[in-house]
This record gives sequence, C-alpha cells and structure tokens, in this order.
Amino acid sequence: MRTRWLAATAVPGILGALLAGALTDPAQAAAGTYYVSPNGNDSNSGLSPSQAWKTIGKVNSFTYPQGSLVYFEGGQTFTGCLVFNSTNVPASSASTPFRVYSYGTGQATIQSSCTGDTSAAITADAVNGFQLNNIKVVNGSTTAAGVLLQNQTSSTATTGLRITNSDISGFGTPSGSTSAFGAQIMVLGYALNSHSGPLDDIQILNNKLHGASVTSTAGPGIYGWGSGVNITNVRVEGNTVYNLGMIAKTVGAALQANGWNGAVFQHNVVHDIGANVTSCGGTSGIMAYTSNNVTIRYNEIYRVQPSPAYTAGCDWDGIDLDGGTTNSVVEYNYTHDNAGSGLAAYTSTAASRVWGPNTFRYNISQNDDWANAQGGLFVVVPSAPKNALSIYGNTLFSNKDQSANKKAGASACFNFGFSTGTWASGSFLKDNICYMANKGSSGKTGQFYYNPYTQTGMTLANNLYYGTNTGGWRWGGTTYADFAAWKAAGLETGGVWGDPLFTSPGGGGTCSWSPPSGTGPQPCPQAYTLKAGSPALGTGTPVSGNGGVDYYGATIPNPPNIGADAS
Repeated sequence: MRTRWLAATAVPGILGALLAGALTDPAQAAAGTYYVSPNGNDSNSGLSPSQAWKTIGKVNSFTYPQGSLVYFEGGQTFTGCLVFNSTNVPASSASTPFRVYSYGTGQATIQSSCTGDTSAAITADAVNGFQLNNIKVVNGSTTAAGVLLQNQTSSTATTGLRITNSDISGFGTPSGSTSAFGAQIMVLGYALNSHSGPLDDIQILNNKLHGASVTSTAGPGIYGWGSGVNITNVRVEGNTVYNLGMIAKTVGAALQANGWNGAVFQHNVVHDIGANVTSCGGTSGIMAYTSNNVTIRYNEIYRVQPSPAYTAGCDWDGIDLDGGTTNSVVEYNYTHDNAGSGLAAYTSTAASRVWGPNTFRYNISQNDDWANAQGGLFVVVPSAPKNALSIYGNTLFSNKDQSANKKAGASACFNFGFSTGTWASGSFLKDNICYMANKGSSGKTGQFYYNPYTQTGMTLANNLYYGTNTGGWRWGGTTYADFAAWKAAGLETGGVWGDPLFTSPGGGGTCSWSPPSGTGPQPCPQAYTLKAGSPALGTGTPVSGNGGVDYYGATIPNPPNIGADAS
C-alpha cells in the first residue's frame, strides 16, 4: 500500500511573517539591496531601480554581502533558474537573512528554463536565513521542482528558511523520469549529493501551491525526505493547495512531512488532489511519514480523488499518519468528499521507526471514501499498532451512494482490515459518532466496524452508532446485525444507539474561509452541531489530556458529549 523514500516548537506566526515580508518599498531599502528589471543592464551596479540588473544569470554570478536583499520588479517575468549557495551567499543567518522579494506593483515571476530529473527553478543550498516572499514561480520548461531547500555542505543545520506569500505552480516529476524528485517545494535533509545535511526552523506560510487544472500532472505541493529525522521545527500554515493531479504512480501527498521532527500543519485548505493516480500507495491530502511530533490541525481537505472517475487504485486519504510516525496528533480538521478515508493510521514500521503513540481527536468527516478506495471512513491498517493509538471525539458521517462504484460492498465507518494482532496497551476508541447511510452495491449501508481478522486489545467505550439497513458490526468471524447483539457481545462499554440529531446531516459542504487569515475552517461546518434531545449529549466518557476544547473551540465538560461537538 505504501512505498516511501527512507531517508512544535514556538516559532513566529503568520502575522510576524507578514510583517517580515512587508518590505517592498525601495525607499526602505538598506545597503546590500539589489534590483533586477527587464529594463536594466547587467553592467549596472544593481543598487537602485535606475541601476537595476537585467538577468537571472547576473543574479546567480554575484557574491552577496551578509544581509542582502534581491528585488525583482513586480509584474515582470524573468526566465531562468536561480541558484543560491555558499559560493554566492557566503555569509547569512536567521537574524541577517538573505532575501528574494518583489518590488513595485504585483508579483515578479520566475519562469524556469532548466531541465533534468532534479532541476529546480529556485535553489537555496546551505543558505541560512533564506527568505522567498511575494514571488510567482512557474514551470517554463520540464523543471522538476519550484523551490528546493537543502544543505549539501554542512553537518550543522541550515536554519531560518522562509517561503511566504508566493504562488508556485506546475512542477512535478518530469515525464519518463525514474526519480521521485519533484514538487512545488522540495525539502531535503538528505541532499542531492547524498550528504546528510540538516535543516531547522522552516516556515512555509500563506502560499498558493497548485497546477493549472484538476488533471494537471503537477504535484506534490510539499515533498522531500530527511536523513533520519533531521528536518526540524517546521510550520506549514495558511497555504492553499489545489489542482495537483500528479502522475499515475504517486507516493507523495499534497503536503507531506518526511523525516521531520517537530512540525505543525495548520489552517491550510487542500483540494482536488491525485486526479491521475491509478496505483495503490497513492496520494493523500496531508501525510506524515517517518516523522516525530507532528501536529495536523484546523485544515480542510476535500476532493482528494481520481478524476474524471474512479478506475483503479487506492488511498486518496484526507489525512494520513503513515509508517514510522510517532508522538503525533491529528485534531480539529474537516475532511469531506475524498475518494479514500478521511483519516488514516497506516501503522507500519518504517526506517526502523515503530509507529505511534499517536492521537486522532475532534475531527469531522463527511462523505469520505466515496469510491470505497480504502474501505473505511477511518482506517487503521495494515497491522495492530505496536504503540498506543487514541481515537476519540470524532464525527464520521456518510450518506454517499457507493452502489455505482467498481468496488463491491460499501465503506465501513472503521476499517481494521489486513491482519490480526493485539493493539498496544493504552489504545482506545471513545466518544466517536458513526452515522452510516452510504448505500453500497449490496443495497446495505456500510458496517460500523470491519475487523475481519480480529484485531484486539483496544478499549471501545461510549461510541454512538446510527444508520438504517446497516451492515452491522463485523468482528472476526461474527457479524452482529443489530445494536442489541453488539451490546450483548460485551465488546464495548457505554455504547449508544440513536439518531445524533445533527443540525443538518450531510449539509457540511465546502467552507468559505481564507487560509492566510489564520482562522478556519471553524465554525464551519455547523451541520454537525447537536440539537436538543440528542442521545450524544452528555453521554461520553472523560479522556485524560483531551486538549481542553472541542472542534468548535468550546471547553469540554465532564462528562463530554459524544462526537466533535463535545461540549
């Protein structure tokens, strides 16, 4: 299913990044500020708009003093590929950064002209304090990457890297390439020259990462790999990521942590991803792989799916904590209308890293796994987790008619398929809502649990189930056709059956919000707030260390409600 490359601390928020990127007025320019314009001349000094350079070739060949700023004229296009490294930027730091900005009106465009399996429109190699702000980067050739961040020379971490307020589009693995290299932004802790070069304090904020259309072969948005977990303290926030159709055999996600230690993905919107994928081990919206201490929260992810229709393949998950991911949390996200699972725990050991402990809480999933591409709205596969897995306070809803899909059956609420095994001590599923009305090819809706090989050891408590003509609860060799039979089996304590009385079940839709605002998608979707009289009200069981607030930001009482509207 998955084949991958082996290979949050306090950081300034969006406001700080915007203020740091606000310098676009030449009157504010300091010494070491250089201008580039189509009306310039490479014989000029570059030190003022009237003395601007003209070409990217000149920019690459100049040696910059510490703290330099390179301005490209807004609204103009510059053809070539920028390369910054220890040769032309011999001294820089997070406190005296090397910056590449637009000046004047609008964004300057860097249109790549370089080719090759590991080519990049803009390369920052071992440049501390590198900042790219308010630049448009487009693939003008068969360039693999838009921006490449790496460290080919030092065993000391390259630090203070910023990509902000930019529009990066059209990049991906070149046709016919056998390399996995290619994305709008590549982040490498294992550099192209096979050097294990650490990177630290990376912020990727308020960008647009995309292709030209839903079926473009561009993608992923952010990709790469570490050497162990040597990419540290990363914030991916406020980005809009879309129209990344990718290639048929894709292993990357729209946004992916690979070899990261200490990362936050928040307030991103990701949609229309993986249109061309026909393989298994395919794409996801946001994914962590062989990474530690990753928090994924406040994101909206939808239409991770094949287009124009499902033909073959699997995955297309909303959010996936994949192989080798440890000490990570997925919380307060809204996933909907994805061809695969809204939430996925792919529990394999990878790069000698044993998966878990990890937590999924207070997420809302609407009509995910519409293609039955994973077999569950929430999947825990391929094996029982060897470290604790905590799943609580989630709302999972489906009324998607799956009867026309090529795969038989209907998606379950929770799928524990592929193998037997005992979940690690401390694992549990509590206070989740499963509302299943997704008609399948058999005419029945999906099962609440699909656990055919009898994974055991998890604690099941106070989950609420509802649906009509359901497939029941499949546990090992037994299918429990109704709630009375399930309750009598003694596999769960405090389970509840009944209509949760959502405000508007199935009415979540697509939220209207701006990722750079630093808020959202909450309070959308209001569709899954609970009405008076709901059997979910006050019938949950307390969970220690529960985060304090529910999906809607309200303080969680004791006892909580069942589901994402826990208060």
